[in-house]
Amino acid sequence: MNSIIKNLDLHAQGNWLPIALSLLLFLYALLMPKKGIGWRDFYITFGIIGYFAWIADSVLGKILNVVDYGTPNLTGLDEFLCYSLIPSSLSVIYLNYLKKTNKWILYKLN
Repeated sequence: MNSIIKNLDLHAQGNWLPIALSLLLFLYALLMPKKGIGWRDFYITFGIIGYFAWIADSVLGKILNVVDYGTPNLTGLDEFLCYSLIPSSLSVIYLNYLKKTNKWILYKLN
């Protein structure tokens, strides 16, 4: 049991912020009123963005060793939740509120 808690890296300083942020964003993405996105779109977007986030974690965190949360040799709970929930939740929230009227303004050169 002690090795499981050690591998979750729960004693790292400041890991409460990514855990709280990822859980809040995930709960909001689940419970928000679905205006521009349905449940099917929710699952597809969540899966695709989550896959690309884990690929980015593999390249940046493991191969290039650029990003480390907590202990450098462990993938703790905070790092797992950061890459699993935050990018996917943000993409679902963005797509839910995206409309033709609030897209970025494109400037044309005359």
